[in-house]
Amino acid sequence: MLNISKYREHYANTQEKKSLNATFVLEKLKKYLQVKTNIELASILQVKPNTISTWKKRNSLDYELIVTVCEKFDIDLNDLFFDSYNGNDMEEIDRDRNIHLVTRELQYQYVNHLGEESFLNDVPKYHFPFINNDNMRAFQVTGNMMYPTLEDNAIVIGKHLRSPQEITNNKNYVIVSKLRGIFINRVRTSYNSPDELLLVNDNKMIPQEIKIHTDEIAEIWEVRAKLSYSFIEEPVA
Repeated sequence: MLNISKYREHYANTQEKKSLNATFVLEKLKKYLQVKTNIELASILQVKPNTISTWKKRNSLDYELIVTVCEKFDIDLNDLFFDSYNGNDMEEIDRDRNIHLVTRELQYQYVNHLGEESFLNDVPKYHFPFINNDNMRAFQVTGNMMYPTLEDNAIVIGKHLRSPQEITNNKNYVIVSKLRGIFINRVRTSYNSPDELLLVNDNKMIPQEIKIHTDEIAEIWEVRAKLSYSFIEEPVA
């Protein structure tokens, strides 16, 4: 359990030194959440908009609530409460919150240039509302293997996992294979081998199941969100 008093004590100390105040913390929180207005922030915090104004006026915060929201959106509490930023730093936060998008055209190159910072710097970056950049990356879906969960050309946003042991059965993941490219599938662990994963399609018309050994996996991204351009049309009578 998080020690809320730690943040409250630090906040009180920095208030005395005039190095931090409620307005500054709330403005930083808006930057991290990629919202611009107090109304949007209040909606996420599930409080009335005038509550935000009151916090700023009284220079006070609801620590438990803010910490809960930070946990939900993977916001580093140390960055929010402990670090001091100036105006230029806030602009840097904006840039840092952009997420690399690996489009279908870039996927072959992405695999061939794994680990090359110079290549990644050329991969386009975009803002995705309510998604922070901390270990996140976006990939474009190719094909309809995962339809109707994920359709062709949809964009998935994933959080980086350090090892296959962090995988949860039947969740969707982006698997980057050093040998076979990028897969976006529902993943299950193999009952026959602890070092083997099963990549399963959701599309019942393409009931393919791909086996992949963990040794060939370069990256794993747990799908946290998707951006779709398809709409389910109402059937014509």
